[in-house]
Amino acid sequence: MLVRLHRARDTASIRGATVTIDHTIEAGTTDSAGIVRIPDLLDGGHIIEVVARGYQAYFDNFNSGAGVQQPIQLELLPIPPSDTAKAKGQETPLRFVGFNAPRTKGQRNFFTRAQLDAASGRPLANLLKMDAGAFIVPGPHGESQLALPSPVSASSPCYAAVVRDGVRIYPFAGANPPDLDKISAEEVTGIELDPRPATVPAELRDAASCGALVLWIRDRAR
Repeated sequence: MLVRLHRARDTASIRGATVTIDHTIEAGTTDSAGIVRIPDLLDGGHIIEVVARGYQAYFDNFNSGAGVQQPIQLELLPIPPSDTAKAKGQETPLRFVGFNAPRTKGQRNFFTRAQLDAASGRPLANLLKMDAGAFIVPGPHGESQLALPSPVSASSPCYAAVVRDGVRIYPFAGANPPDLDKISAEEVTGIELDPRPATVPAELRDAASCGALVLWIRDRAR
C-alpha cells in the first residue's frame, strides 16, 4: 500500500512526515515525493496518523485492498505563521534563565532541548500526552487543549494556564486555550508541565488553579 502526502490546496509533496497505522504500525517517513510504502497491510479499514514539521497533525480512517487506487492521496494543513508569532498576554516574572532551578524538587515534568530535538515532528499535544501523561481534551473546533487531569465535569474542562516566553497567554482577556496540535516539539527549547495546582510556579498560583504549561520558544527564550 502506498500513501502520498501533499500540502492542502496544492500538490507540493511533504517530505519527512512520520506515518503510523492503527496506532502500532510504524510505517516510516515519506520520501522526496511525499510517499511512504506500507507493506503487508491487511485489506479493510485502518487508522492513519501523520505528524510533519510545519503542518497540523493528521488523523483519519482509510481503506486498503485490491480495488483501492494507489497511492492514497492525503493533504495536510500548514500551520499559519501567526500561530507561532509572539503572543499577547500578561507578562510574568518567569524567565528561561531559571528553567533548571526547580528540577531537584522532582514534582514537575520537564522537557529539555535535547528531548525536544528527539521528538522533532511531533505536536505538543501528542508529546505531552504520550510522554508525560498530560490530560488533553478536544476543543469546540477539534483543538487539542491541556486541562486538569481529573476534571469535575468532562463537558466543562478545567483548562491549564499557559505561559509562552514569560507571557501568560491563557487565561487572558478574550483568549482561548492554545491548540497544542499547532506547536511542534522542534519549535520549543524548553517545557515545564505542572499538571496539578500544587506544583505550579509561585508566580502563577493566582491564575493556575488547574495546572500550568510553560513554553520557551526557540530563538526567543530569555
